Amino acid sequence: MASTWDVISSVLFLGIFLGVVFLAIKFSSLLSTSTTSAQTSLQSQGITYNQGKMSIKTDRAAPSRDEYILNTQAAFERGGKMMKAHKDAFSFKKGGGGSGDDSAGGAQGQGVGSGVDTGDKRGFRRTKKLA
Repeated sequence: MASTWDVISSVLFLGIFLGVVFLAIKFSSLLSTSTTSAQTSLQSQGITYNQGKMSIKTDRAAPSRDEYILNTQAAFERGGKMMKAHKDAFSFKKGGGGSGDDSAGGAQGQGVGSGVDTGDKRGFRRTKKLA
């Protein structure tokens, strides 16, 4: 025959187990409602997420091949300028100092995209709007 302690410990364990299951179900339903509300708010902004795929609606046309190339060249030039300005950050010598040459500039002075006005703008600059 089971003692009083066996019955109490079994009921206590069963209660804890059922409480964990109940909390897991509540957390799951809270997560699904949160996901649904996030998806509806994103849809109002033009972002659709279905079956693991995201699509974004914009009022701008995709950049042309030439715009894409110019923007990529400008990004490389900005990166080269940044590396040249911080050449000590890329040295492996103890105490800094760099290697002393200016070849860390990447595409600087090699004619790659030399006609591109980099300015302070970052990323792609799309100029065409959809009709």
